[in-house]
Amino acid sequence: MTGKKLRLVNFLLDTIIYLILILAFILLFKESIPREDVKWISVLAYFFYYFLFELLAGRTPAKFITNSKVSSLAETKNTFFYLLQILGRTIMRFIPIDILSYLFSFRGLHDYISKTTITKL
Repeated sequence: MTGKKLRLVNFLLDTIIYLILILAFILLFKESIPREDVKWISVLAYFFYYFLFELLAGRTPAKFITNSKVSSLAETKNTFFYLLQILGRTIMRFIPIDILSYLFSFRGLHDYISKTTITKL
């Protein structure tokens, strides 16, 4: 499995995993989390889900399942630069047109901006 199909499978798996995790968290702490804060907790959890997994492991849980990873297209091996790449990649996921960018290109907007791609291991 490669290309857009791999990206779609990764997206769907990560979405399912994220929703299970956030739902479990909210149900576990439903008595102590005000209802109006659930939206912000969900947004922060989504950010940290992608940011921490991709920064620390180069892969989200879905990428572990599909045996793929995030790879930098930049020539540098600078750790700070990689941190900025992953930060930019994660922030770009919040822009609604990011998901639509796959209709016109193999790589999403978050890949173009951060100079990253997904590779099979």
